[in-house]
Amino acid sequence: MAAIPSAGPDSAGRFTLITMTGPLAVAAAGGLIDELSELAAAAFSGPPWHETPVQARQLTGRMLAEARHPGFVLAFAFAGHGPALAGFGYGLPRRPGDHVAGTLLTFHGEPFEFCELAVRPAMRGQGAGRALHDAIVAESGPQPRWLVTHPAARPAVSLYRASGWHTRRLFPSRVDGSTRLLMARPS
Repeated sequence: MAAIPSAGPDSAGRFTLITMTGPLAVAAAGGLIDELSELAAAAFSGPPWHETPVQARQLTGRMLAEARHPGFVLAFAFAGHGPALAGFGYGLPRRPGDHVAGTLLTFHGEPFEFCELAVRPAMRGQGAGRALHDAIVAESGPQPRWLVTHPAARPAVSLYRASGWHTRRLFPSRVDGSTRLLMARPS
């Protein structure tokens, strides 16, 4: 994977996608941390997540820390050709051992965790989530993948299923005990 960002419109021309890895991803994430935190707060404040602005800031702080990991992939979707950030997503190669999923999955090699996908509420239903998902998966290379989401996050779960992800199991969150959905996708 190259550290040089790839950019271009999505297949329908509604969004400009920028995908990057390496030091450029670290710099981009750090330079947009306030906007990313605001977008995460907007994306995850409603049901089923009900996250606070503090939790959104923690999410983006975690993303910034993980951006230094080899194989980290970060994607942005900007509305049209303008500066409005419509969404972002990221992932990185990581064994699920640091997560409860580690006891639920077995992989050969190092799988890719699809960590976050956030779309501004006003931009939902226009293809930004699919464009971000596809860009991250394409950049992540040929390896098995896993993710954790909320089973009541219906648009996200529908997107993942339509994109080849399979439900592996439900399990309780370590944070609050609520149900989470573990999904996997072959390479």
